[in-house]
Amino acid sequence: FDPKVSLKKNSDGSWKVTTSQARMNVFTSTGYDQNSIQTYNQKEMASKGFMQSPNDWKDVEITGYVKINSAPSDLDLSWYGRGGKHNADVPCEGTSIKGSIFVDGKTRFAKEQWHPGGYSFTPSQKPVSSLMDKWIGFKTVMYNVEIDGKIAVKMENWIDINNDGNWKKIYGYTDSGGLGSDGSRCGGSADQTISWGGPIVTLRWDGTSNVDIKNFSVREISTG
Repeated sequence: FDPKVSLKKNSDGSWKVTTSQARMNVFTSTGYDQNSIQTYNQKEMASKGFMQSPNDWKDVEITGYVKINSAPSDLDLSWYGRGGKHNADVPCEGTSIKGSIFVDGKTRFAKEQWHPGGYSFTPSQKPVSSLMDKWIGFKTVMYNVEIDGKIAVKMENWIDINNDGNWKKIYGYTDSGGLGSDGSRCGGSADQTISWGGPIVTLRWDGTSNVDIKNFSVREISTG
């Protein structure tokens, strides 16, 4: 775990984040080693199933509980995986599937075919009301499925709106093609599905320096 932010422990055992740009990275047991990435060609990564190592994060459940104490109206939390470091110097390493929820209750997914551009977004929905000033759990799940003989990516966003362990699925989307147009920049088809694993999972937000967090976790899931 590489939080990249200063964490202050609260009296209730949670942690306060006072950095306005949070990027909390979680590595597999292999860790992150850019020199071990042999190719950024998206067709090749799709074929072998990973970017850096065979145990890259791929079919995963990313969970975090947060209490947003102050924030602009357009703040969103984004939990994402299926890529490596997000740096303009290595644009094709910065692929991701991002599950997002906004402070006003909207939710959607983003597909990042390269960094810092290459974004496509699913339509947003608003299944819940404001998240301000209360503990909520947010979970993003991504996993591969086979549809008509081809690999597709299922994405799910879940919420524990009352901080009581009762999770509700609030949005789902399946990328079986047609989402995105920039995959060819990194050797893939225009709408290349991001079906490979990546060495880094990130829990991210921008624009507020007053967030409490607890119970962050990433786990590989079995879909069989």
